[in-house]
Amino acid sequence: MGYHELTYEKADHIATITLDNPEKLNAMTGKMLESFSRAIEEVRRDDDVRVLVLTGRGRGFCTGADTEMLIALAMGKPVPGAVEEDGRRHRMEPIGWFGVEVSQLEKPTIAAINGPAVGGGFALAMACDLRVIATDATFGMASTHRYALPPEGGITYTLPRIVGLTKACELLMTGDLVDGAEAERIGLVNRAVPAEEVLNTAMEFARKIAGNGPIGMELTKRLIYRGLHETSIATQVEREDAALVHGFKTEDYEEGARAWWIEKRKPVFKGK
Repeated sequence: MGYHELTYEKADHIATITLDNPEKLNAMTGKMLESFSRAIEEVRRDDDVRVLVLTGRGRGFCTGADTEMLIALAMGKPVPGAVEEDGRRHRMEPIGWFGVEVSQLEKPTIAAINGPAVGGGFALAMACDLRVIATDATFGMASTHRYALPPEGGITYTLPRIVGLTKACELLMTGDLVDGAEAERIGLVNRAVPAEEVLNTAMEFARKIAGNGPIGMELTKRLIYRGLHETSIATQVEREDAALVHGFKTEDYEEGARAWWIEKRKPVFKGK
């Protein structure tokens, strides 16, 4: 089964999902979100994929729900295309489940924000581990002052953890949008670069991460996010110790030790 309104590519252990509804700045549709769920699952299951990059076709990253979806939601009707070819599980998922799908992916994720990312697009980007944005891109939630609606996509979970409670309240309660340069200044993103450099910069991050041992990367990501909720550093150190014990038993550790200590070369990790 193919994908609708997005493309999926894989090369050199990097998967790239490109939202592909450029006439509407990659606004989310039911068919896009159904395809997105399947693409994320493909990333999850494919052991050859070590990093995921998310981006948008054309001038935009993603401007949230399109008009047809908003009307359906407002009227309490099924979103066209969202569940036509899917089962009961997706029918029961809440609005904004895409944020959960991305944030709970075990593999590192990078948002290459090539243009406007507002509403659900903002939430999607903030669900990723790393973010590269165009300096002139608009970035924020906007639903509060445009539609008098609360935010979605898990942004009330991710945003306070990234920029702190005070700034998160400001951004979500005012609905103010920021440009890429300001997003970098306040810590919303890792890098702000000219639009034409966004994907290349994101791919530089991806290649660096993909060159590391994938087991070590997944263990590291798991530790970081579990640490956000841990109240005891001692407990977190015990988790790190358990992860180290697991790491020492891998073929990748043996390869790394042999390459750096004995053969004086760059290691080639296989995820075993």
